[in-house]
Amino acid sequence: MKILISLCLSYSLFYAALAGAHAQLDVRVQHINGLLAPDSSAQLASQTNNAHLLLQRGELHSENHHRGLVWRDFQSVMENTDDANLRIEIWYYMGRMRLQSGMPDEAYNMLSKMIEFDPSYESARLNLARTYIELNDDRAAVDEMDIFISLLPRPTPDQYIGRANMAQQIDNDGEGLVIEGLNEGVYQLGPIVSLVDLLVDSYLEQGKHEDALRVIELLPHDVNGLPRWQLR
Repeated sequence: MKILISLCLSYSLFYAALAGAHAQLDVRVQHINGLLAPDSSAQLASQTNNAHLLLQRGELHSENHHRGLVWRDFQSVMENTDDANLRIEIWYYMGRMRLQSGMPDEAYNMLSKMIEFDPSYESARLNLARTYIELNDDRAAVDEMDIFISLLPRPTPDQYIGRANMAQQIDNDGEGLVIEGLNEGVYQLGPIVSLVDLLVDSYLEQGKHEDALRVIELLPHDVNGLPRWQLR
């Protein structure tokens, strides 16, 4: 009974916090509505300021998962600003939202257009890679991840592993790309266990036992001496 009461209390607190978060978002949306109202004394005359307000409101609608309202606000931003940087941001947000809505063709068009203006936009590169996965173009996804990783000052192991997972789906030379990419990760970040683990498995699948042993030897002695590595 105590466990049941505790669980009920936990759920109640969770939903209360969730309702509170939505209420805060609604208050912020209402505040922006007031600033954008035609008869408001706080109305901002600048089109650029109005565009930024619409962008903020669109982001709040996105947090509330109101995608129709998000799309409307983002389109309004495009119509209310000549600011090139702001328009690039909107292309990105619209492309990401189309991807999340299960519309990869439209996402591809928007993200590609945005990257034409700013080829070094890291998040757009990552979302374009994910878009290629939805379009069943695994090779293009890996190529896009190559660019994304090259733009990062210090990629994480998960990003190298994510690229490896994409490469595994490619026929013929996919496994070679997996090994090449993981070796790059080990070279850049050092012998991190998660990267070494996947790289060793990839070598073993190809029957390259000496290469697998060489990679295991890169691990610190207190790690590569553990039973899991000795058994492998």
